[in-house]
Amino acid sequence: MNRVYKIKKNLQIPMILATLLSIPIFVDVILSGFELSILLMALALMILFYILTLNNLLRKVRITDSAVTIGGILGPRKIPIGDIVRLDGITMGSRQFISLTTNKRSFLIPNSFAGFQDIISDLESLVHTEVLGSGLSALKEHVIVRRSDITGAWITVILLFIIIIIRFFPR
Repeated sequence: MNRVYKIKKNLQIPMILATLLSIPIFVDVILSGFELSILLMALALMILFYILTLNNLLRKVRITDSAVTIGGILGPRKIPIGDIVRLDGITMGSRQFISLTTNKRSFLIPNSFAGFQDIISDLESLVHTEVLGSGLSALKEHVIVRRSDITGAWITVILLFIIIIIRFFPR
């Protein structure tokens, strides 16, 4: 088995658009001649925004017969299947997570990945039954499709577009 799961495509598109639309807005703020403290805050927010977007675009989960690799902007974290001491599911409102626990660390896989239910099935098939938690079966039976993330991302795109129209194309 060698499967790779990434963030849902319908979430990636508005993130990329929001990033592109934010560039002229951030440039305008920087060139507006505000105080140094406001410029530093805008620069910090700009860098944070781009880092978080890049991290979300690079996030992936790779499941092989020997390990689970969770990748992001800080690099891949490889979890050997034999090191997993607990595999469980967590639901908090409409957010759901697969919890992978080793003797040293815990890792969460959110339901923003495409094929979230397939991730659960793949992991269940690889680990020993004694490490499976009761929350995982409840999670598998009732996977929540989060539309609020996608809606929020598109609202951000629309707001950035409105800001550009108002700022750069005044009447």
